[in-house]
Amino acid sequence: MCFSYSFIEQQTHEMSKKIWDSSLYKLIRIDFAGGNCFKVQSNLSDWVSLETEMGNKSTLITKVILEDIEGKHYSIEPNDNGLRFAKGELTYKEYKNLQEKGNALWITIFIVGFLLIFTLMSVLVKFVL
Repeated sequence: MCFSYSFIEQQTHEMSKKIWDSSLYKLIRIDFAGGNCFKVQSNLSDWVSLETEMGNKSTLITKVILEDIEGKHYSIEPNDNGLRFAKGELTYKEYKNLQEKGNALWITIFIVGFLLIFTLMSVLVKFVL
């Protein structure tokens, strides 16, 4: 399965917009691939004005930084778990645990896939030679 990079960028923008619209927290910064970031001004009232202010809409959003009423900052990824945290459905600890489990799953899938390919190649070489 192959996705174009612009599709992924579009998805991160859409998820970030959902986080902006439904968050219990204040959106204070957006981090992009490549290390660039955009600090959200308090006078921006909607996502369209935010994207206009950001300028380059095709940049991959990697993190969204939220702030609670006590001034504590939370760094989340623009994905379903991040949205659930922003809505208050998850605590930050639960969010981090879900992210770690997701990463561990992908690492496990990669390792199992690599071992399977290695095993199949070994069997193929054994029978061909």
